[in-house]
Amino acid sequence: MLYHTARINCLAWSPDNTMIATGSLDTCVIIYEISKPPSSRITIKGAHLGGVYGLAFTDNCNVVSSGEDACVRLWRLSPQ
Repeated sequence: MLYHTARINCLAWSPDNTMIATGSLDTCVIIYEISKPPSSRITIKGAHLGGVYGLAFTDNCNVVSSGEDACVRLWRLSPQ
């Protein structure tokens, strides 16, 4: 999946402004590196049981998401 299949509810920029994370009603979080093509994105499918409503980078390697399932989750990003 290159892009979301439902409305985007939230987004967050990484502290160094090289990445943007988006969360959607499709339950996914997608992280794009601004300097790379969309095909190099990181997709977290089914990040929450319902839509994703909050995102924040804690640093350049970790993203926190919150969703309709009343959970807050921490995601460690792997270098590609």
